[in-house]
Amino acid sequence: MSQFQRMSDAEKGIMQIIWAAGGSVSSAWLLDELKSRNRDWKPNTVLTFLVRLIEKGLLTAKKHGRTNEYIPLVSENEYKRFETRSFLDSVYDGSIKKFITALYEGDDLTADEIEDLKKWFSQR
Repeated sequence: MSQFQRMSDAEKGIMQIIWAAGGSVSSAWLLDELKSRNRDWKPNTVLTFLVRLIEKGLLTAKKHGRTNEYIPLVSENEYKRFETRSFLDSVYDGSIKKFITALYEGDDLTADEIEDLKKWFSQR
């Protein structure tokens, strides 16, 4: 997995739209898509977020005439694994067991979820 940085919630919202598009997008398409989702951001705001995503190593841009094509460098699953690992490292010292124990002791796991986890672990 490449080295990249965490995203803000707004940046994550933009990346989720780009990931859902399944490839590359133009800034014009992205602005239209954001508008259709009731995110009527100004073009400069969106461009600022796109530049930040490029600087964080999550996105790249290719120039096509006067427009840019934005292409994800990281898949959504790769980013989720990165976020999960970061969370585990910072909160649970990297221990999945400590995380599951906290969920179990906090009564956050149902009996069905516990059974599903047992099956999942036994198949690994």
